[in-house]
Amino acid sequence: MRNNFLIKNDEQLTVVKSLGLDLIEIVPSKSKIATPEVNLNDALKEDKAEVAEVDPDQAWLDELREGQKRANKAYLQNAENFRLALTKFTSKPEEAYYSIFEQVNITLQMMFKSSAAHSVYVSLEPSSDEDIFFHSVNVAVLSILVAKNLGFTEKECQHLCIAAMIHDIGELKVPQQIRRKPSEWTQAEQNFYQTHPKFSAELIKKAGSFPEEVLPIVVNHHERLDGSGYPQGLKAKELSKATQLLAIVDAFEHLCAPLPNQKGMTPQEAFASLYKNAETKYNKLYLEQLMNTLGIYPPGSIVSLSNSGFAMVMSSNPKEKLKPRVLLLEKGKNFANANIMDLTKEELKINKTVRWEDVPASLVKNFDPKLRCCYFFDPEQ
Repeated sequence: MRNNFLIKNDEQLTVVKSLGLDLIEIVPSKSKIATPEVNLNDALKEDKAEVAEVDPDQAWLDELREGQKRANKAYLQNAENFRLALTKFTSKPEEAYYSIFEQVNITLQMMFKSSAAHSVYVSLEPSSDEDIFFHSVNVAVLSILVAKNLGFTEKECQHLCIAAMIHDIGELKVPQQIRRKPSEWTQAEQNFYQTHPKFSAELIKKAGSFPEEVLPIVVNHHERLDGSGYPQGLKAKELSKATQLLAIVDAFEHLCAPLPNQKGMTPQEAFASLYKNAETKYNKLYLEQLMNTLGIYPPGSIVSLSNSGFAMVMSSNPKEKLKPRVLLLEKGKNFANANIMDLTKEELKINKTVRWEDVPASLVKNFDPKLRCCYFFDPEQ
């Protein structure tokens, strides 16, 4: 009864026709355009001979690529809307809030229309000096995906998503020569950087429109369960569950895509680093749920395969976490034309995760390892 939807384009109609169904119920009164004088079920029957000739493997591959495109498009739309909202934060803070609030609600509507666990797709984008946009959207998307899997309510996810979007706006008050410094910070620079949660709080209070639940999540996202965090050295009992979750996702994202004066980690290395401190600094249950959401081999991971080949993980597979969808790194290919493979349909297995420098230069000549890994889900899943 719940498998119903509005057909929006010819591509979706083609997919429906390829399902091999004998009968589909249509409701003309719910159509947004004039319903043509044609019996859709007759059309389905007429297409059966044509459908029988469709290569199921090709149909699957086409749908996977479409899912990737939809996730990329949704990610870019989110990032651009957030970028525009931030430009208004100091001059028109109330307008910035409503722009962020609208975008958050659109994202949550897309996510909560399915009760199933979502596959997480990676979107590869050029890095920039203002990496705060990529980082904030990544943290927001991963936070609410994990929160949904943990059973957070939609309202709790809304507050968490808003907080995640703006948790680092205070960094805009940290001088570029500190944020973009390639060498190690002095103690004074470290101390100044650690004031950014307070800067964020000042901007949020100035806006005056944000829900009161958002402010403590933003201010305390660098606090740790044992009191070793900043800016106040709070402990576990003083930190909300949303704050504890945001702290983990923010730390994971920073380890994978660090500031210029820090060395980046692979997603698995980042998980291992966080897990060492799971008993003292981070909520272990929430960390395990982040690992569960992203899979054993998180999107963006570079992996070696059992046939001695290499690949990049492009999307997680909630049902079979050891068998994600991968993009093969092959000689003469690039990100635009590389072959994609679902390991559930192949005998190939992943041996281990590796770094870009472990992949033979001849294979990665046309692949750009400096692209930023960004995350989103297929809104049509």
